[in-house]
Amino acid sequence: MPDRRAYEASVADWPRLRAYAKRVARDTRKPPEGPISYTTTEYQTVEKERVRKYGPFGLFTRRELTSQNQPVTRRIDVAGRHWALDHRNYHIERNTRQRGGTLQEITHEQHTFLLLPDGALKHVVLYEEEVMNVERGVTRAFVKHSHSVRDIDDFQLKSFDFEKTYAEHGTHGRGTKTWGDREPGRRLLVHARGVGLSLALKRLL
Repeated sequence: MPDRRAYEASVADWPRLRAYAKRVARDTRKPPEGPISYTTTEYQTVEKERVRKYGPFGLFTRRELTSQNQPVTRRIDVAGRHWALDHRNYHIERNTRQRGGTLQEITHEQHTFLLLPDGALKHVVLYEEEVMNVERGVTRAFVKHSHSVRDIDDFQLKSFDFEKTYAEHGTHGRGTKTWGDREPGRRLLVHARGVGLSLALKRLL
């Protein structure tokens, strides 16, 4: 069993990890996965001119400007072709009672640790936020999408160095509930920081 104290005292050899990642990206024979993207809907205000007739027999005309909110769907490209090293997910549901109704907010996170063709190591997160407000019998709901992309760093290394574990807390529809496998488990799998990531890269060769 790996020694926890020795692991905590260790330091990740990032120059070696990055050099190895470039080598794996160059030498792997496994086909890369397709790009990561999502679609989002935004509303834009569009002004339109309308001609109205008035007066006896509609002899007179008047031009009026009206505005409308029109949905515009866009595709957001997050990351190009890549090799996935690991996938994680996390979900949190918050339920709040308000005067005359309830508010439910749910956030879904889809995590991907990946290797790009140039050897870069990235941590990509797709977020989906669902909000539903029920007030006096009327339900209003909307969904929002966003993302983040960052380099894999010392904090993310624990996702590879510790056992992958699913955890669930709380009850749906009451208070706060969380579930998913985003957080590293307690069981240490390797003897030093960064070894887990190195093993994940090795599996691509």
